[in-house]
Amino acid sequence: MKLSVIICAYTLDRWSMLSEAVESCFSQTLAPDEVILVTDYNEELYERATSEFSKVRVVANVMTKGLSGARNSGVMVSSGDVVAFLDDDAHGDHQWLEKLTEPFSDPLVVGTGGWILPQWEAGEPRWFPRTFLWVVGCSYEGLPAHGASIRNPIGASMAMRRDIFTRVGGFSAGLGRIGTTPLGCEETELCIRYGELRPEESFVLVRDSIVHHRVPPSRCTWRYFFRRCWAEGLSKAAVASLVGQDAGLSAERRHVALAIPREIIDSVRDLTLQPLALFGRVFCLLGGSLTAAAGYLRGTRAVRKNPVSLKSAELPGVSESIVPSRSNTWRPITIVQLDIDAVPDEITVPEDANARIWLEILRRGQVVGRQEFVSQNGRILRSELEDIVEQFAASATSFIEVSDEDLPSISIVVPTICRFPEELQRFVGSLASLDYPNFEVVIVDNRVTPEWNMPPMDMFENVKVVAERIPGISAARNRGIRVATHDIVAFTDDDVVVDARWLRAIGGRFYNNPEISALGGLVLPAHLTTPAQLWFEEYFGGFSQSFDLHIVNEDHHPDDPLFPYAAGRYAAGCNMAFRRSVLLDMGGFRLTLGTGTPAFGGEDLESFVTIASRGATIAFEPAALVRHSHRPTEELFLAQARGYGAGLTAMYTSLVLHHPSHVLRMARHAWQGVRGLGSTRTQRSISREPSFPSETKRMERRGIVYGPAAYARSWMMFNRKKKQIFEEFGDWVRI
Repeated sequence: MKLSVIICAYTLDRWSMLSEAVESCFSQTLAPDEVILVTDYNEELYERATSEFSKVRVVANVMTKGLSGARNSGVMVSSGDVVAFLDDDAHGDHQWLEKLTEPFSDPLVVGTGGWILPQWEAGEPRWFPRTFLWVVGCSYEGLPAHGASIRNPIGASMAMRRDIFTRVGGFSAGLGRIGTTPLGCEETELCIRYGELRPEESFVLVRDSIVHHRVPPSRCTWRYFFRRCWAEGLSKAAVASLVGQDAGLSAERRHVALAIPREIIDSVRDLTLQPLALFGRVFCLLGGSLTAAAGYLRGTRAVRKNPVSLKSAELPGVSESIVPSRSNTWRPITIVQLDIDAVPDEITVPEDANARIWLEILRRGQVVGRQEFVSQNGRILRSELEDIVEQFAASATSFIEVSDEDLPSISIVVPTICRFPEELQRFVGSLASLDYPNFEVVIVDNRVTPEWNMPPMDMFENVKVVAERIPGISAARNRGIRVATHDIVAFTDDDVVVDARWLRAIGGRFYNNPEISALGGLVLPAHLTTPAQLWFEEYFGGFSQSFDLHIVNEDHHPDDPLFPYAAGRYAAGCNMAFRRSVLLDMGGFRLTLGTGTPAFGGEDLESFVTIASRGATIAFEPAALVRHSHRPTEELFLAQARGYGAGLTAMYTSLVLHHPSHVLRMARHAWQGVRGLGSTRTQRSISREPSFPSETKRMERRGIVYGPAAYARSWMMFNRKKKQIFEEFGDWVRI
């Protein structure tokens, strides 16, 4: 049995406690196979942990901010058959893990909870009720005996089989602590959800698996006590709305009916308890119960008006994981190709009633448009396709046939942090289908923690792997530029599958239009199996906004009033190509922008804006096709919306700071740009009824507002690394 331990942290203020938690993992009688520390949107904490915890895999939360998202991020990169969780302000006894995992010898035990003892930093308050120790994250009076089944473990010390996350997904992002906000119950909801699926399996309490949980003086006040009780009521209301009152409140009813009256009686009988302490304890027992009940009632009213959405979903990289939804209305959308030059008599599609089909319209092997279709009986007849064929009858292709001897040699650069090795392997496998005479592949390993698994690449002669430890996709791409040996450099990502004619379309366009310095290609979804993948197409219009060839420069840019500042019309980072000489002359991609930096993105757009602003020609070649695996979960989609907004304004901030001449040009386009942000993107989607969450626009706008500050953080971070950067790259790179 392989064992992973996950610790989540969000602040440097707990550094000494976090260090103690990490050290306790390496002093166990049962050593874990890996210890994973997840930092929750704190770059400074991430950098310090990376430099000081040499034996720990340090990763950043890539999902929704908060404890649930951090735990899910940890599960995604873990490899254990059993995953244990420890709080950053707790530490385990030497036998903590050994005792915590002993019950897993029973195949019907899927989860365990340890016993959490309070470690009072300022001494235990005499008024604090023992039945309310859950307020400070500890085990409390009223819990069952050792080895007994429990509804859910306490998050400070628990272990779960990986099968839980495989079968029902991760912790709900709609619940769980965010920073110091004392919400919770995410482990409760997960365990109830799994219990409904597998009622014969159980979670058990392990009283001899001891963890010591720090309780600072700030949590020993009546204000914190009642605030936490109120928050617990709110959380229980959210859980009950998802799983029903019987499941959501069963343990709480027993606790109120039995444990609390027992402690009141015992406290009255305790002759050592001073009158003031006795009054305080009874007051907290009664007042805490009433406050939690009031919070529950308030939460119930709130969720009736705004129902809680179950935001936990498929965890990428956790095989066979499903979307844990209580609604059966969602059906994956089938992508079907229709060649309008050879229309079949019928197309067979899924037999579900009212199944949604996205037809990709092909002409001579090139996608020239898309159309949504609803199938009623599992077949689309030729007669039903006539309107579509007529609509696209005049569509032209842009693909150019060029002889092999005339095609330029191309270097493909692929940055990766190997977060999902199976996606990287799928990408490399798609390279075998490329129809191109002379190309090389440079995979840039940008893992900050080199012990992460990198799948073997020695099955391809023209694939080489190089390392770049400066974080960020721009640094990785710049390393690829330096290593590349060919005149044309194409960039893509490890979560795409390339079309067989991808390089031929790129090489043919550069050969026939030698004035082109950079171009982007068409990006279509690889599949639409979850709602979040559909939302990306609905809200952003996908990566690509056109199926027509565009070759533009400052003197010729019809239908683009924002040129060159709407560079997203021409390229996306997962499908773009440049003349290598142009990249070297420009200084490569700006290191302070892009995925893996505090600025989130914008590096691809900035490069196209910079090239176009110098008077060069850029292009969009729709025949150069790759298929992208969109983010599968709601939390990843919303994080992407925020990241895109931040990356956009971070990119504009960078342009203005490095080249003030952009200010006047951007000012002339400002009104049109604001109108574009305010208008809906749904006209670019083929969905008839967009379904993306209303929260999407708010998340994107939050990112837009945050972008300049994000760029400032990134600039400061990379300027601290300036010596290392120039030692590796020389002074040609842009920071």
